[in-house]
Amino acid sequence: MNTDALIRLWNVTQRHDAGTSGARRAAFVLLGLYNGPRFPFDLTDLRGLDTDNLQDALAVIGEAARRCQREVHSWLNVLTGRKDFGERFEHLAWKFRVKGRCKRDALLPLNPPVLIIKVAEEAPQSPATHDDGEPK
Repeated sequence: MNTDALIRLWNVTQRHDAGTSGARRAAFVLLGLYNGPRFPFDLTDLRGLDTDNLQDALAVIGEAARRCQREVHSWLNVLTGRKDFGERFEHLAWKFRVKGRCKRDALLPLNPPVLIIKVAEEAPQSPATHDDGEPK
């Protein structure tokens, strides 16, 4: 799974309110991967994403299609060490008023209610060295 793309797409849904079209479309992509029969995803919604978010969405969709090792909410649970992303996806559907969402009183409280995931930064490249520690 392209975990950085998945995290960035998730973060878009957390940073922007339900009125933001990019956040809404990112939520639709993720919810379609989470539970396609309940939250069908219309591919024309991809047109509403900016270039970076579109590339992330396509990367996540492509990875899910090629290597369906675990579901999208399970990936996020593993990446964050949490166990509540199934519930977070249910809240996401409620927040964006997606058809098929559960009733508000069926949602369990989230702690924290908004969860931004830090994308792992690449380690700085150090100059190559010989076995004796001297630069090549």
